Amino acid sequence: MDFEALVRELAESTGQSAAYYAPDGDGLTVAASWPGPAAQADRVESIPGVVERVPGGGAVALSSAGAGDLQRLRRTAHKIALVAADDRLRAERERLTERVHVLEADARAARERLAEVRELERRRIAVALTAVTTREFTDLRSLLADLDYAGSDTARALTAFRTALDDVIDRFRTVVRGVHPAMLPDRGPVAALEELAADLPRPIRFTGDLGRRVGWEVESGIYHAAAAVVSLLAEGPSRDPVDIELSRVNGALVLTFTDGASTLTGAELRSTLKDDADRLAAFGGILDTWVTGGRVVVRIWLPERLDGSAVVAPASAEGTLLARVRDLVATAVRESVAGWAEIADRLDQPPTVALVDSSGAVELLTGYTFASDGAAAWYTHGRTGDVTFHRPGLPPVTTPVSVAGLTRPSDVSRLVIRWPADILRHLTLVDIPTLPTAVTGFDVIVLPRPNPTFLRTFRDKVDIIVGTDDLAALLRRRVIERADLITARSVLAAARRAPRPEPLARLLDRIEADAHELAELSLLNDLESGHLTLPGDPIRLLGAHGRAAHVRLGLPASSTRDEIHHAAVTATALWRTRAGNPATSPHHRDACLILVRTCEGLSLI
Repeated sequence: MDFEALVRELAESTGQSAAYYAPDGDGLTVAASWPGPAAQADRVESIPGVVERVPGGGAVALSSAGAGDLQRLRRTAHKIALVAADDRLRAERERLTERVHVLEADARAARERLAEVRELERRRIAVALTAVTTREFTDLRSLLADLDYAGSDTARALTAFRTALDDVIDRFRTVVRGVHPAMLPDRGPVAALEELAADLPRPIRFTGDLGRRVGWEVESGIYHAAAAVVSLLAEGPSRDPVDIELSRVNGALVLTFTDGASTLTGAELRSTLKDDADRLAAFGGILDTWVTGGRVVVRIWLPERLDGSAVVAPASAEGTLLARVRDLVATAVRESVAGWAEIADRLDQPPTVALVDSSGAVELLTGYTFASDGAAAWYTHGRTGDVTFHRPGLPPVTTPVSVAGLTRPSDVSRLVIRWPADILRHLTLVDIPTLPTAVTGFDVIVLPRPNPTFLRTFRDKVDIIVGTDDLAALLRRRVIERADLITARSVLAAARRAPRPEPLARLLDRIEADAHELAELSLLNDLESGHLTLPGDPIRLLGAHGRAAHVRLGLPASSTRDEIHHAAVTATALWRTRAGNPATSPHHRDACLILVRTCEGLSLI
């Protein structure tokens, strides 16, 4: 029996007008009424007549109640609650069924990744062994041949041969250590890296820690990637150390290598580390390289569990905004509140980035572009390339990319392309042919050129990036490295539109009241888009160049806690003075107060 039948039965059994008011975002909506339309009401207290709350949200009302009608009204309210719960459970079952299909696809993809990893690892070991057994042994044979003609220089030739043999033995030991480092299974990847670093020509400086031990496949994967990077950077003649920062970030292991003495370009780094990046990507990780301020930076990111549960982000999960939002959503799902299961799905979805009139940028980022002819094209990650065509009123049709041009229907309204590009692991790209009139469903909009009207209209609703020069670096810095904040903001916006019975309403209010990170993100977007200008370096202070306290305050990595505290207190006083200046406009004063709170927080670290 549905809501309409229950309300009609109540009205006919009591001889009164009846209505059911269902939860709808922040208010109520009339879901069923009999015999005619019912008055609208946005909260239970404003519903006319005799009202009975429905367990789980909403209310049932009678225009008036006679003897025995209150009991009928109460029974109907409970029946409606059961029907609503049944609908939620059916929707949840459908969602879980779909989730099973997704997990089955993930399992198949995992098997494919493992096969790919085995092949890449086989190639790595074969190349390492071949380099020793072919080139180095050839040199030894040449030195042995020279002994036949050494004459009185035999002692010198033997010394040269002994030196070369020692070098070969050392290189072979390095290869064996790379195949199966003795320290790795016993003491973990950090100890194995420290052992490797002891034999490298340049000093290596470790900071931070990876925390508790994880699975062998994860430790082995991150060690071999890190060993390749540190061996490459430590080859130079400089005696300056290579810095390695170790951290655990949102369920993942992160190693950041910084070298101020390297002469390698970004292209050379990517080319040399290509196989290592591919091997790490097969595990679901990242090996990212860039050059900034004359310093080479390499970042390795690998989930501690190979189930896709980690979120790429530069800050610790404990106590962050995203962690608090996850707790809120988990509470709502545990209580079976309507609509929150869909919100939970958003937590594991990457940010959605719309590229306006930028097909060339799509191809540059993904290695593939689809001629959409005016239809929006959504690019998501997939192990094999395929295209799904969505048409009004018809089921979607999926076809491999290789034959997409032959099978594409003419009335397509939307395209979804699954493509194995690494960047699509961390964000969803949408190719939009023209400037959108609405930004619902997008987290970031990329414009090829400035548009003051668009910026003024939508700057508070979505992040806006202007320009496509070095778009990959822009997306890494402004989207991927801020993915936790962007995800939290999207989930909180959806939570505001969902039913929020107590105590969810209080929890949501508390989280939003403490969400200074979102105020920082909004101000940072205003500053980077040129909508607002402030003196000094507020962009760095807001975490655009890294969210660690010493980076925000412009201090070296070796800064002590007292130095960080002193710098933060000084910055707090500076921005408070600017906020209190009578000549400061209200908009600029609000921005200065956000920076004051940021500095106050840094002073407590």
